[in-house]
Amino acid sequence: MSRSDLQSPSSDGSGDRSTNPVFSRRAAALAGAAAHWPSSGDLFTDEYLADIPEEDSHELANLLKKVEEYSQTAFTDPEILVKFRDLLLDVSQSVFLRWRVLNQLRTMALTDELTGLYNRRGFLLMGTHNIRLATRISNPLFLFFADVNGLKRINDRCGHVDGDALLVCCAEVLKMTFRESDVVARIGGDEFAVLATCDSDDSRDSVLKRLQSSIDLMNRDVLASYQLSLSIGASRFDPSNPVGLAELLAAADFEMMRQKLSRSFADNFTSRIYSLDGNSNGNGHS
Repeated sequence: MSRSDLQSPSSDGSGDRSTNPVFSRRAAALAGAAAHWPSSGDLFTDEYLADIPEEDSHELANLLKKVEEYSQTAFTDPEILVKFRDLLLDVSQSVFLRWRVLNQLRTMALTDELTGLYNRRGFLLMGTHNIRLATRISNPLFLFFADVNGLKRINDRCGHVDGDALLVCCAEVLKMTFRESDVVARIGGDEFAVLATCDSDDSRDSVLKRLQSSIDLMNRDVLASYQLSLSIGASRFDPSNPVGLAELLAAADFEMMRQKLSRSFADNFTSRIYSLDGNSNGNGHS
Protein backbone atom coordinates (compact mmCIF):
# COMPACT_ATOMS: atom_id res chain seq x y z
CA MET A 1 0.00 0.00 0.00
CA SER A 2 1.42 3.38 -1.00
CA ARG A 3 1.52 6.46 1.20
CA SER A 4 -0.98 8.14 -1.12
CA ASP A 5 -3.49 5.41 -0.28
CA LEU A 6 -3.44 6.58 3.34
CA GLN A 7 -4.23 10.17 2.37
CA SER A 8 -1.65 11.42 4.87
CA PRO A 9 -0.42 15.03 4.82
CA SER A 10 2.23 15.85 2.26
CA SER A 11 5.81 15.29 3.35
CA ASP A 12 8.90 17.35 2.72
CA GLY A 13 10.89 14.44 1.37
CA SER A 14 12.89 14.03 4.56
CA GLY A 15 13.10 10.25 4.37
CA ASP A 16 11.28 7.09 3.42
CA ARG A 17 9.89 5.23 6.43
CA SER A 18 10.45 1.93 4.67
CA THR A 19 14.22 2.51 4.73
CA ASN A 20 14.50 4.58 7.90
CA PRO A 21 15.29 2.18 10.79
CA VAL A 22 13.60 4.40 13.42
CA PHE A 23 10.32 4.64 11.55
CA SER A 24 10.33 1.03 10.39
CA ARG A 25 10.78 -0.21 13.96
CA ARG A 26 7.89 1.92 15.17
CA ALA A 27 5.72 0.82 12.25
CA ALA A 28 6.48 -2.81 13.04
CA ALA A 29 5.69 -2.24 16.72
CA LEU A 30 2.37 -0.58 15.87
CA ALA A 31 1.46 -3.42 13.54
CA GLY A 32 2.38 -5.95 16.22
CA ALA A 33 0.27 -4.15 18.82
CA ALA A 34 -2.69 -3.94 16.44
CA ALA A 35 -2.47 -7.68 15.87
CA HIS A 36 -3.02 -8.24 19.60
CA TRP A 37 -5.97 -5.85 19.89
CA PRO A 38 -9.27 -7.71 20.24
CA SER A 39 -11.91 -7.30 17.59
CA SER A 40 -14.81 -5.04 18.52
CA GLY A 41 -17.18 -8.02 18.59
CA ASP A 42 -15.09 -9.78 21.23
CA LEU A 43 -14.85 -6.93 23.73
CA PHE A 44 -18.02 -7.37 25.78
CA THR A 45 -19.29 -10.87 25.36
CA ASP A 46 -17.97 -13.91 27.19
CA GLU A 47 -15.06 -11.92 28.64
CA TYR A 48 -17.33 -9.98 30.96
CA LEU A 49 -20.27 -12.33 31.27
CA ALA A 50 -17.89 -14.94 32.64
CA ASP A 51 -17.11 -12.57 35.54
CA ILE A 52 -20.70 -12.78 36.83
CA PRO A 53 -20.85 -15.15 39.81
CA GLU A 54 -22.59 -18.39 38.91
CA GLU A 55 -24.95 -18.17 41.87
CA ASP A 56 -26.22 -14.79 40.61
CA SER A 57 -27.09 -16.37 37.27
CA HIS A 58 -28.97 -19.17 39.01
CA GLU A 59 -30.83 -16.66 41.18
CA LEU A 60 -32.01 -14.66 38.19
CA ALA A 61 -32.98 -17.85 36.34
CA ASN A 62 -35.07 -19.02 39.31
CA LEU A 63 -36.81 -15.64 39.54
CA LEU A 64 -37.67 -15.69 35.86
CA LYS A 65 -38.98 -19.25 36.19
CA LYS A 66 -41.29 -18.16 39.01
CA VAL A 67 -42.53 -15.24 36.92
CA GLU A 68 -43.40 -17.67 34.11
CA GLU A 69 -45.25 -19.95 36.54
CA TYR A 70 -47.23 -17.06 38.01
CA SER A 71 -48.07 -15.74 34.54
CA GLN A 72 -49.78 -19.03 33.68
CA THR A 73 -51.97 -18.91 36.79
CA ALA A 74 -55.43 -17.35 36.97
CA PHE A 75 -55.17 -14.75 39.72
CA THR A 76 -58.18 -14.59 42.06
CA ASP A 77 -56.53 -14.24 45.45
CA PRO A 78 -55.27 -10.69 46.24
CA GLU A 79 -52.42 -12.19 48.25
CA ILE A 80 -51.12 -13.99 45.16
CA LEU A 81 -51.26 -10.73 43.20
CA VAL A 82 -49.12 -9.04 45.86
CA LYS A 83 -46.59 -11.88 45.73
CA PHE A 84 -46.48 -11.62 41.94
CA ARG A 85 -45.86 -7.87 42.18
CA ASP A 86 -43.04 -8.39 44.68
CA LEU A 87 -41.55 -11.06 42.43
CA LEU A 88 -41.56 -8.66 39.46
CA LEU A 89 -39.83 -6.04 41.62
CA ASP A 90 -37.15 -8.57 42.61
CA VAL A 91 -36.54 -9.47 38.96
CA SER A 92 -36.34 -5.81 37.96
CA GLN A 93 -33.84 -5.08 40.73
CA SER A 94 -31.71 -8.10 39.81
CA VAL A 95 -31.64 -7.11 36.13
CA PHE A 96 -30.82 -3.49 36.97
CA LEU A 97 -27.97 -4.44 39.31
CA ARG A 98 -26.50 -6.74 36.71
CA TRP A 99 -26.75 -4.02 34.05
CA ARG A 100 -25.06 -1.51 36.37
CA VAL A 101 -22.16 -3.85 37.12
CA LEU A 102 -21.65 -4.64 33.43
CA ASN A 103 -21.85 -0.95 32.54
CA GLN A 104 -19.24 -0.12 35.20
CA LEU A 105 -16.98 -2.87 33.89
CA ARG A 106 -17.40 -1.56 30.36
CA THR A 107 -16.53 2.00 31.42
CA MET A 108 -13.48 0.84 33.36
CA ALA A 109 -12.31 -1.26 30.41
CA LEU A 110 -12.54 1.64 27.96
CA THR A 111 -11.42 4.60 30.10
CA ASP A 112 -7.99 5.89 31.03
CA GLU A 113 -8.08 6.31 34.80
CA LEU A 114 -5.78 9.35 34.96
CA THR A 115 -7.26 11.57 32.25
CA GLY A 116 -10.82 10.29 31.90
CA LEU A 117 -10.32 9.91 28.14
CA TYR A 118 -10.74 6.67 26.23
CA ASN A 119 -7.83 4.27 26.61
CA ARG A 120 -6.31 2.31 23.73
CA ARG A 121 -9.06 -0.31 23.80
CA GLY A 122 -11.73 2.38 23.84
CA PHE A 123 -10.03 4.14 20.94
CA LEU A 124 -10.00 0.91 18.95
CA LEU A 125 -13.65 0.15 19.62
CA MET A 126 -15.05 3.64 19.04
CA GLY A 127 -12.61 4.48 16.25
CA THR A 128 -13.51 1.36 14.30
CA HIS A 129 -17.21 2.16 14.69
CA ASN A 130 -16.69 5.75 13.48
CA ILE A 131 -14.68 4.62 10.46
CA ARG A 132 -17.44 2.22 9.43
CA LEU A 133 -20.01 4.98 9.85
CA ALA A 134 -17.86 7.47 7.90
CA THR A 135 -17.47 4.97 5.07
CA ARG A 136 -21.23 4.38 4.92
CA ILE A 137 -22.13 8.10 4.81
CA SER A 138 -19.04 9.17 2.80
CA ASN A 139 -17.68 11.49 5.48
CA PRO A 140 -13.90 12.18 5.72
CA LEU A 141 -12.04 11.96 9.02
CA PHE A 142 -8.77 13.16 10.46
CA LEU A 143 -6.62 11.10 12.82
CA PHE A 144 -4.25 13.14 14.98
CA PHE A 145 -1.42 11.47 16.89
CA ALA A 146 0.19 13.62 19.62
CA ASP A 147 3.19 13.07 21.88
CA VAL A 148 3.90 15.24 24.96
CA ASN A 149 7.35 16.80 24.61
CA GLY A 150 9.69 16.68 27.60
CA LEU A 151 7.52 14.56 29.91
CA LYS A 152 10.46 12.45 31.08
CA ARG A 153 12.43 15.59 31.92
CA ILE A 154 9.53 16.94 33.99
CA ASN A 155 9.13 13.60 35.77
CA ASP A 156 12.85 13.57 36.60
CA ARG A 157 13.08 17.19 37.71
CA CYS A 158 9.68 17.87 39.28
CA GLY A 159 8.36 14.41 40.11
CA HIS A 160 5.68 12.16 38.68
CA VAL A 161 2.88 14.14 40.31
CA ASP A 162 3.72 17.13 38.12
CA GLY A 163 4.16 14.81 35.14
CA ASP A 164 0.69 13.38 35.71
CA ALA A 165 -0.69 16.92 36.04
CA LEU A 166 0.79 17.75 32.64
CA LEU A 167 -0.94 14.72 31.10
CA VAL A 168 -4.25 15.81 32.61
CA CYS A 169 -3.73 19.31 31.20
CA CYS A 170 -3.05 17.78 27.79
CA ALA A 171 -6.32 15.84 28.03
CA GLU A 172 -8.19 19.03 28.91
CA VAL A 173 -6.64 20.84 25.95
CA LEU A 174 -7.84 18.09 23.61
CA LYS A 175 -11.34 18.25 25.11
CA MET A 176 -11.35 22.04 24.58
CA THR A 177 -10.31 21.67 20.95
CA PHE A 178 -12.37 18.75 19.66
CA ARG A 179 -16.06 17.92 19.68
CA GLU A 180 -17.78 15.55 22.07
CA SER A 181 -18.56 13.31 19.09
CA ASP A 182 -14.83 12.97 18.26
CA VAL A 183 -12.91 10.03 19.72
CA VAL A 184 -10.22 11.40 22.05
CA ALA A 185 -7.93 8.89 23.78
CA ARG A 186 -4.72 8.43 25.70
CA ILE A 187 -3.27 5.35 24.05
CA GLY A 188 0.13 5.24 25.77
CA GLY A 189 2.20 6.86 28.50
CA ASP A 190 2.61 10.26 26.81
CA GLU A 191 0.77 9.52 23.55
CA PHE A 192 -2.70 10.72 22.63
CA ALA A 193 -4.85 10.07 19.58
CA VAL A 194 -7.94 11.79 18.21
CA LEU A 195 -10.24 10.58 15.44
CA ALA A 196 -12.13 13.70 14.38
CA THR A 197 -14.97 14.32 11.96
CA CYS A 198 -14.23 16.90 9.25
CA ASP A 199 -16.55 19.74 8.38
CA SER A 200 -16.50 21.10 4.85
CA ASP A 201 -14.35 24.05 5.95
CA ASP A 202 -12.04 21.98 8.15
CA SER A 203 -8.46 21.32 7.15
CA ARG A 204 -5.47 19.84 8.88
CA ASP A 205 -3.94 23.28 9.41
CA SER A 206 -7.14 24.86 10.75
CA VAL A 207 -7.56 22.11 13.35
CA LEU A 208 -3.91 22.34 14.39
CA LYS A 209 -4.28 26.12 14.71
CA ARG A 210 -7.23 25.68 17.07
CA LEU A 211 -5.24 23.12 19.04
CA GLN A 212 -2.26 25.46 19.39
CA SER A 213 -4.58 28.23 20.63
CA SER A 214 -5.88 25.88 23.32
CA ILE A 215 -2.32 24.96 24.30
CA ASP A 216 -1.35 28.63 24.55
CA LEU A 217 -4.40 29.30 26.73
CA MET A 218 -3.51 26.42 29.04
CA ASN A 219 0.13 27.51 29.31
CA ARG A 220 -0.88 31.10 30.06
CA ASP A 221 -3.65 30.53 32.60
CA VAL A 222 -2.84 27.19 34.29
CA LEU A 223 0.70 25.97 33.92
CA ALA A 224 3.52 27.92 35.53
CA SER A 225 6.81 26.15 36.15
CA TYR A 226 6.66 24.20 32.88
CA GLN A 227 4.89 24.47 29.55
CA LEU A 228 2.80 22.00 27.58
CA SER A 229 4.25 21.24 24.17
CA LEU A 230 3.09 18.60 21.70
CA SER A 231 4.55 16.93 18.63
CA ILE A 232 1.62 16.14 16.35
CA GLY A 233 1.13 14.05 13.25
CA ALA A 234 -2.01 13.70 11.17
CA SER A 235 -3.50 11.41 8.56
CA ARG A 236 -6.72 11.76 6.58
CA PHE A 237 -9.37 9.10 6.08
CA ASP A 238 -10.86 9.18 2.60
CA PRO A 239 -14.20 7.31 2.52
CA SER A 240 -13.79 6.70 -1.22
CA ASN A 241 -10.54 4.82 -0.50
CA PRO A 242 -11.05 3.46 3.03
CA VAL A 243 -8.28 2.00 5.16
CA GLY A 244 -8.21 0.54 8.66
CA LEU A 245 -7.57 2.31 11.94
CA ALA A 246 -4.11 0.75 12.30
CA GLU A 247 -3.02 2.15 8.92
CA LEU A 248 -4.27 5.65 9.81
CA LEU A 249 -2.52 5.49 13.16
CA ALA A 250 0.76 4.37 11.59
CA ALA A 251 0.68 7.22 9.06
CA ALA A 252 -0.06 9.84 11.74
CA ASP A 253 2.63 8.36 13.99
CA PHE A 254 5.15 8.64 11.17
CA GLU A 255 4.36 12.34 10.74
CA MET A 256 4.57 12.90 14.49
CA MET A 257 7.95 11.20 14.78
CA ARG A 258 9.32 13.24 11.91
CA GLN A 259 8.18 16.45 13.61
CA LYS A 260 9.64 15.33 16.94
CA LEU A 261 13.01 14.51 15.38
CA SER A 262 13.05 17.84 13.53
CA ARG A 263 12.30 19.67 16.77
CA SER A 264 15.04 17.77 18.60
CA PHE A 265 17.55 18.55 15.85
CA ALA A 266 16.60 22.24 15.90
CA ASP A 267 16.92 22.45 19.70
CA ASN A 268 20.32 20.73 19.66
CA PHE A 269 21.53 22.96 16.83
CA THR A 270 20.42 26.11 18.67
CA SER A 271 22.07 24.97 21.90
CA ARG A 272 25.29 24.28 20.05
CA ILE A 273 25.25 27.75 18.42
CA TYR A 274 24.79 29.38 21.81
CA SER A 275 27.61 27.29 23.21
CA LEU A 276 29.94 28.27 20.37
CA ASP A 277 29.03 31.95 20.77
CA GLY A 278 29.75 31.76 24.47
CA ASN A 279 33.16 30.18 23.91
CA SER A 280 33.96 32.72 21.20
CA ASN A 281 33.08 35.65 23.45
CA GLY A 282 35.10 34.17 26.24
CA ASN A 283 38.16 33.73 24.06
CA GLY A 284 37.81 37.27 22.76
CA HIS A 285 38.13 38.72 26.26
CA SER A 286 41.02 36.55 27.40
